[in-house]
Amino acid sequence: MQSAMPSPSERLAYSIVAAIALTAFAALIAAIAGASHLVAAVLLLAVTIGIYWLVACNQATIVHAKDAAAATALLLLVCALANLVTGFPYQAVLFLLAAAALGFAFLLLQQGTVAVELRLGGVLAVAAPSGRDHLRMLEELHAAGILSADELATKRLLVAP
Repeated sequence: MQSAMPSPSERLAYSIVAAIALTAFAALIAAIAGASHLVAAVLLLAVTIGIYWLVACNQATIVHAKDAAAATALLLLVCALANLVTGFPYQAVLFLLAAAALGFAFLLLQQGTVAVELRLGGVLAVAAPSGRDHLRMLEELHAAGILSADELATKRLLVAP
Protein backbone atom coordinates (compact mmCIF):
# COMPACT_ATOMS: atom_id res chain seq x y z
CA MET A 1 0.00 0.00 0.00
CA GLN A 2 1.46 3.34 -1.07
CA SER A 3 1.03 6.45 0.99
CA ALA A 4 1.19 9.86 -0.63
CA MET A 5 2.81 12.87 0.97
CA PRO A 6 0.28 15.53 1.90
CA SER A 7 0.20 18.65 -0.22
CA PRO A 8 1.23 22.02 1.28
CA SER A 9 -2.47 22.85 1.66
CA GLU A 10 -3.10 19.65 3.59
CA ARG A 11 0.00 20.20 5.74
CA LEU A 12 -1.26 23.71 6.59
CA ALA A 13 -4.65 22.34 7.64
CA TYR A 14 -3.01 19.61 9.73
CA SER A 15 -0.65 22.06 11.46
CA ILE A 16 -3.54 24.40 12.33
CA VAL A 17 -5.55 21.50 13.77
CA ALA A 18 -2.47 20.26 15.68
CA ALA A 19 -1.89 23.71 17.19
CA ILE A 20 -5.54 23.97 18.23
CA ALA A 21 -5.57 20.46 19.71
CA LEU A 22 -2.30 20.89 21.61
CA THR A 23 -3.32 24.25 23.04
CA ALA A 24 -6.70 22.88 24.09
CA PHE A 25 -4.93 19.89 25.67
CA ALA A 26 -2.60 22.24 27.57
CA ALA A 27 -5.69 24.13 28.80
CA LEU A 28 -7.20 20.86 30.00
CA ILE A 29 -4.00 19.91 31.83
CA ALA A 30 -3.84 23.35 33.46
CA ALA A 31 -7.46 23.00 34.58
CA ILE A 32 -6.83 19.53 36.02
CA ALA A 33 -3.66 20.73 37.80
CA GLY A 34 -5.73 22.59 40.36
CA ALA A 35 -7.59 25.75 41.21
CA SER A 36 -4.39 27.80 41.15
CA HIS A 37 -4.08 27.09 37.41
CA LEU A 38 -7.64 28.03 36.40
CA VAL A 39 -6.60 31.45 35.12
CA ALA A 40 -3.96 29.78 32.95
CA ALA A 41 -6.56 27.31 31.68
CA VAL A 42 -8.94 30.12 30.73
CA LEU A 43 -6.14 32.03 28.99
CA LEU A 44 -5.13 28.91 27.09
CA LEU A 45 -8.72 28.35 26.07
CA ALA A 46 -8.79 31.95 24.80
CA VAL A 47 -5.61 31.28 22.81
CA THR A 48 -7.22 28.13 21.38
CA ILE A 49 -10.26 30.10 20.26
CA GLY A 50 -7.98 32.81 18.88
CA ILE A 51 -6.02 30.30 16.82
CA TYR A 52 -9.23 28.88 15.42
CA TRP A 53 -10.82 32.24 14.66
CA LEU A 54 -7.79 34.16 13.40
CA VAL A 55 -5.96 31.41 11.52
CA ALA A 56 -8.40 28.64 10.63
CA CYS A 57 -11.52 30.69 9.81
CA ASN A 58 -10.05 33.78 8.16
CA GLN A 59 -7.69 32.47 5.53
CA ALA A 60 -9.11 34.68 2.82
CA THR A 61 -6.96 37.46 4.18
CA ILE A 62 -3.75 35.48 4.30
CA VAL A 63 -1.64 38.33 5.65
CA HIS A 64 -3.78 38.53 8.77
CA ALA A 65 -3.76 34.76 9.27
CA LYS A 66 0.02 34.74 8.85
CA ASP A 67 0.45 37.52 11.41
CA ALA A 68 -1.93 35.79 13.83
CA ALA A 69 -0.04 32.50 13.48
CA ALA A 70 3.31 34.20 14.11
CA ALA A 71 2.07 36.20 17.10
CA THR A 72 0.37 33.19 18.67
CA ALA A 73 3.44 31.01 18.12
CA LEU A 74 5.57 33.60 19.90
CA LEU A 75 3.04 33.80 22.75
CA LEU A 76 3.10 30.02 23.13
CA LEU A 77 6.91 30.07 23.09
CA VAL A 78 6.92 32.63 25.93
CA CYS A 79 4.44 30.44 27.84
CA ALA A 80 6.73 27.44 27.33
CA LEU A 81 9.73 29.36 28.68
CA ALA A 82 7.67 30.55 31.66
CA ASN A 83 6.64 26.96 32.41
CA LEU A 84 10.25 25.80 32.21
CA VAL A 85 11.35 28.52 34.63
CA THR A 86 8.54 27.80 37.10
CA GLY A 87 9.16 24.05 37.08
CA PHE A 88 6.44 22.67 34.79
CA PRO A 89 8.46 20.94 32.06
CA TYR A 90 5.63 18.75 30.76
CA GLN A 91 3.35 21.72 30.13
CA ALA A 92 6.30 23.48 28.51
CA VAL A 93 6.64 20.61 26.04
CA LEU A 94 2.97 20.98 25.07
CA PHE A 95 3.45 24.70 24.53
CA LEU A 96 6.55 24.08 22.44
CA LEU A 97 4.72 21.55 20.28
CA ALA A 98 1.81 23.95 19.72
CA ALA A 99 4.26 26.78 18.94
CA ALA A 100 6.06 24.54 16.44
CA ALA A 101 2.77 23.65 14.72
CA LEU A 102 1.83 27.32 14.44
CA GLY A 103 5.35 28.16 13.28
CA PHE A 104 4.93 25.62 10.51
CA ALA A 105 1.52 27.12 9.65
CA PHE A 106 3.20 30.55 9.53
CA LEU A 107 5.83 29.28 7.08
CA LEU A 108 3.18 27.76 4.82
CA LEU A 109 1.08 30.94 4.95
CA GLN A 110 4.24 32.94 4.17
CA GLN A 111 4.50 30.91 0.96
CA GLY A 112 0.90 31.74 0.10
CA THR A 113 -0.52 28.29 0.77
CA VAL A 114 -4.24 28.10 1.48
CA ALA A 115 -5.61 25.22 3.53
CA VAL A 116 -8.02 22.71 2.10
CA GLU A 117 -11.27 21.91 3.89
CA LEU A 118 -10.60 19.51 6.74
CA ARG A 119 -13.34 17.72 8.68
CA LEU A 120 -12.70 15.82 11.89
CA GLY A 121 -15.53 13.55 12.97
CA GLY A 122 -18.05 15.44 10.86
CA VAL A 123 -17.01 18.80 12.34
CA LEU A 124 -15.51 21.37 10.01
CA ALA A 125 -12.08 22.10 11.54
CA VAL A 126 -10.53 24.19 8.77
CA ALA A 127 -12.51 25.66 5.88
CA ALA A 128 -11.23 26.59 2.46
CA PRO A 129 -11.94 30.17 1.46
CA SER A 130 -15.09 30.62 -0.57
CA GLY A 131 -15.74 32.66 -3.68
CA ARG A 132 -17.46 35.27 -1.52
CA ASP A 133 -14.21 35.81 0.36
CA HIS A 134 -12.40 36.39 -2.92
CA LEU A 135 -15.08 38.81 -4.08
CA ARG A 136 -14.82 40.70 -0.80
CA MET A 137 -11.03 40.93 -1.20
CA LEU A 138 -11.43 42.19 -4.78
CA GLU A 139 -13.90 44.83 -3.60
CA GLU A 140 -11.46 45.89 -0.88
CA LEU A 141 -8.70 46.21 -3.48
CA HIS A 142 -11.03 48.30 -5.64
CA ALA A 143 -11.99 50.51 -2.68
CA ALA A 144 -8.29 51.02 -1.89
CA GLY A 145 -7.69 52.15 -5.46
CA ILE A 146 -5.48 49.19 -6.41
CA LEU A 147 -7.96 47.75 -8.93
CA SER A 148 -9.79 49.84 -11.50
CA ALA A 149 -13.50 49.31 -12.18
CA ASP A 150 -12.68 47.45 -15.41
CA GLU A 151 -10.16 45.19 -13.65
CA LEU A 152 -12.69 44.51 -10.88
CA ALA A 153 -15.34 43.52 -13.43
CA THR A 154 -12.88 41.23 -15.21
CA LYS A 155 -11.74 39.56 -11.99
CA ARG A 156 -15.34 39.11 -10.78
CA LEU A 157 -16.03 36.93 -13.81
CA LEU A 158 -13.14 34.64 -12.83
CA VAL A 159 -14.33 34.15 -9.26
CA ALA A 160 -17.41 32.01 -8.65
CA PRO A 161 -19.38 32.99 -5.51
